[in-house]
Amino acid sequence: MRPIFLLPVLAMLAAVSAAARPVTAIVGATLVDVSRGGRGTADIADAVVLVRDGRIVAVGPAGRVRVPRGARIVRAEGQYLVPGLIDGFGAVRNARFAAAYLDQGVTSVIVPIAPPGGMVDGETHVADAGRLSVLTARPIGGFSPIGALPKPQDWAAFHARNAPLDRAALEAAVADAAHAGYRLIAIGPDVAPDQLAILVSAAHAHGLAVSAELAWSRYADGIAAGVDLFARNDKYLLSLADADAWKAYRDDPVGPGGRTAAHELCGGGPDLDAAARAFGASLGHTALMPVLVMEATADDVGAANPWSLPAARFMRPSDLDDPVDPVTGARPYLDAHPDRRAAIQACALRKRALDRAVHSGGATYLAGSSAPSYGIMPGSGLHEEIRLLATIGLTPREALASATGNYAPSFRDRGLIAPGRRADLLLLRNDPRRDVTAIDHITMVIVAGERVDLSSGASEANVNGG
Repeated sequence: MRPIFLLPVLAMLAAVSAAARPVTAIVGATLVDVSRGGRGTADIADAVVLVRDGRIVAVGPAGRVRVPRGARIVRAEGQYLVPGLIDGFGAVRNARFAAAYLDQGVTSVIVPIAPPGGMVDGETHVADAGRLSVLTARPIGGFSPIGALPKPQDWAAFHARNAPLDRAALEAAVADAAHAGYRLIAIGPDVAPDQLAILVSAAHAHGLAVSAELAWSRYADGIAAGVDLFARNDKYLLSLADADAWKAYRDDPVGPGGRTAAHELCGGGPDLDAAARAFGASLGHTALMPVLVMEATADDVGAANPWSLPAARFMRPSDLDDPVDPVTGARPYLDAHPDRRAAIQACALRKRALDRAVHSGGATYLAGSSAPSYGIMPGSGLHEEIRLLATIGLTPREALASATGNYAPSFRDRGLIAPGRRADLLLLRNDPRRDVTAIDHITMVIVAGERVDLSSGASEANVNGG
């Protein structure tokens, strides 16, 4: 046992040690404002950002923020400083994934965890990610605290045999997820409206964000309950279909139940565009994650061959699901449906046009890549998603915000360059306010205040004193 009289001395020494910890100062860059959904314009020319212990401690113009004596200086004149990118829908299967993400400026990845047995999008495990920050999403269903779903076309029989989870069970599932370190709850399609409200309230009380792919509840129910995010446009756009088509989807959402609604979307006229704009206007604080790159890659409609992208040098075909052929560029999904190729591509483009109408109604977007599905590359896949978001009407700044500032309300430790946030930062050679492809020109990646040694040799900023 330590002598009582030593405790004040130890506390004082700890305080002195903390004060003596080195500060890193990033000076001279233009800090790009990504707040307010990408509508903010409070950029800071000749900015100073001070970092200590992995956190941002001060931000402002050079004339107002004093650089402490002895600080490690990062000279960034002529460059652009933005938050580290966040991929809202990814995977980390091995160290190559982590390297690919970091190389492309992705400093945080949200990985949905799937329960054993499938029928839920996600991964069953996460590999050691090293410096990469991994946030996990826990699925919860209306009948399963771990989100397990019945097989296709077995929904009626399954629910006849089982009782839905009551309030106590739902709240216990959320509390368990929070205790286990999950940062997001993923609500499944078999959650009824009353259960939805309970889950959202409980999750927010624990500081967890909430995503949803709905069927038993309408998307209007999710908006009213305060869901933070609707994932995948091939899910949330089905809500634009008529009542009969929606009922078919509701009765079998993991099987062929959505075909009627999808057919209606792909062949719909101007009335459907008007419904899409109204949907966008109704969302309020609920954001959308369309994962445009998934269909664009699978259906070969405007996505690059993944093997032509920078992250490909880290990956092997065996790392990916249904990968594009590295030599021929053939897309396995399209090759499996040669008689429907043109129709599949037209439908993907029609859904993209509907998302354009949703955006025009006022929707806020989040970027997620769904890597490694259909051969989408970790890291580069998010760059592709940001570029595709620009094709549905997002400005370059709004597209950048989709992978940065738009995450900040739900994940209050990252997403913005502000005091108290994680010091996950990128320096860019080109101006991301003018062109979304500026994120392809990274000169430095900083994760929790520490510079990443980019294997590409792209790091060009001058770091003095370490």
